[in-house]
Amino acid sequence: MTTKLEELDSPSSLPTIESSMLPQRERASCAVCREEGDGFHFGAEACRACAAFFRRSVSLDKRYLCRGNNDCDIAANVRCMCRACRFTKCLEVGMNPAGVQQRRDVIGKREMKPDSTNMDLYQALSSIGESVLPTTSSPTPLVGDLPAELIDAMPILTKMRVNYRKMDNARIVIHRKDGQSLFKEKAPKAINYKECEKQSIREVSLVADWISWCFDEFVQLPIDQKKVLFRNFYTPFNMIEGAFLCHINDTSNAIICPSGDYIDIQNLDKFFYDPDVEQQQLSPDEVKKMFQPSFEIHRRALILPVMAEKVDVYEFFALCTLLFWDFGLEEQTDECVLIGKEVKDRVMRELTFYLRFVKKIQEPAVRVAQLLTLLPAVQRSVRRFQEDIELSTVFNIYAPGKQFYDLVNGKFC
Repeated sequence: MTTKLEELDSPSSLPTIESSMLPQRERASCAVCREEGDGFHFGAEACRACAAFFRRSVSLDKRYLCRGNNDCDIAANVRCMCRACRFTKCLEVGMNPAGVQQRRDVIGKREMKPDSTNMDLYQALSSIGESVLPTTSSPTPLVGDLPAELIDAMPILTKMRVNYRKMDNARIVIHRKDGQSLFKEKAPKAINYKECEKQSIREVSLVADWISWCFDEFVQLPIDQKKVLFRNFYTPFNMIEGAFLCHINDTSNAIICPSGDYIDIQNLDKFFYDPDVEQQQLSPDEVKKMFQPSFEIHRRALILPVMAEKVDVYEFFALCTLLFWDFGLEEQTDECVLIGKEVKDRVMRELTFYLRFVKKIQEPAVRVAQLLTLLPAVQRSVRRFQEDIELSTVFNIYAPGKQFYDLVNGKFC
């Protein structure tokens, strides 16, 4: 199972975000018809009409024929838009047919049935991890997400997206249970804290590979500097990726794991349930009292803002770059800091280009500022998580294993 990169249209049963948490800001235009956009759909900024047209065209396998020269004007004020040219424009701006196909295929093919009490959450998460793009060991299909002339102007961000798909494909294997088929769809399930630890530990090598694939500068660093950067990055990356996965799955009542499984933050007694012991360490009420505040802080500080800002995949990668190439770290050399600054400068120039010429945002600086406000929230979530892990260890209440403790606190590798 892989984590999807584009936001799919959500069913009515999906949890909603409180309107008071959503900052009001100008919406981007639809990349197809220039009408007011409604967020990212199937890989591109689109209005509801174009998103519905694209979904219907793909799901019904429509074939359109242009009566002109395949260059018809596609605009909201044009009556009887050419459907052939409109569909072509949808593809050109990055809307991916596989997003519709994956969404349709998920329904009715699950062999595992969720507990009826969790049905709403299950429906909200039933498509978690399904690829919007076809799964393949080759990154080639991803290149088509942007026109060729734009790809040349965004080499690092494009490379990050290509290799994120590569990492996703590896996740199918790394999180597969013994005896589980690689070709069978995996039903997302609520996991407990022990399984969460195991999955996090398995992710380390994948994330390290992803960083190596994305940044040639990282590969050329001395081993001690690689360790300094990666130790500092892993837990913040977990936090922001989890929030991003919540955003593209349109749910704030669960924390999505890279495996496609999830932490049900509305029922933490299940997360902290240990099936290996008869007597649980705390009652459900005690669990809620002790741990619910931290999960709620994370939800409000990071998950809801990421959802409110509608962070897209290239913006997500830019934030990951800023988190990874941090500075002022213990044992970090001046050379490493300078290399990181050069990489960040290039990525921010690419992001500005993307915002101006792809998303057609008139004031990219304002959008960049909005994105940067998320970084302190990441660090707040990290610190709170580390404090909770420390308390659990000191009082021996759901204490993590040493390997996970060191991982969270950047004391590994």
